[in-house]
Amino acid sequence: MDAFQSALYYLGQPNLVTMEMWDAFEDTRPPEIQNGVTREDITAFFKLLQRQSGPLDYDRLMVNLHSSSSANIETLHDVCKTLDAGAYLVSAGEDGIGHCFVVISHGPGKRLIALDSFDSKRDPPMVVIPLHYQQWIKHVKWICCIALKPGYQCRHGKRKSKTQRKGEKRLEEQQQQ
Repeated sequence: MDAFQSALYYLGQPNLVTMEMWDAFEDTRPPEIQNGVTREDITAFFKLLQRQSGPLDYDRLMVNLHSSSSANIETLHDVCKTLDAGAYLVSAGEDGIGHCFVVISHGPGKRLIALDSFDSKRDPPMVVIPLHYQQWIKHVKWICCIALKPGYQCRHGKRKSKTQRKGEKRLEEQQQQ
């Protein structure tokens, strides 16, 4: 959650998702979530935000941009150098211990920085370091892009079937006669 908050802070929306929202979500999950968050947990949280019409680009958020489940810092750096400008949530680890942080890309081939250790009491509220300083990384699990989509409205459960639309059209025509 700290990494996600770092990305939202970078995007200018630090209060879009709160710890209270995460805690409420966590209460709906199996107790194992206390031992670590999986990609499935993160995806479920993103879907919850989507149903609440949080203004994020879910088409980009749900896609894993990392093609394999194994990489070191050099490989991660090479992959990130090809990314378009934006904020990317990265799940990486060392010795079986996973950790999420944010990579900020300024465009293909340009400087990469990492945002880590979010703390709202600091200014800025996270540690900002060059990506290649993250030497502890022994494997990368996934990477996804976090982007805003102002005005997003979830259509989940709001679509009408063709039969429903035809029925409504018939009713309107009958009322006009």
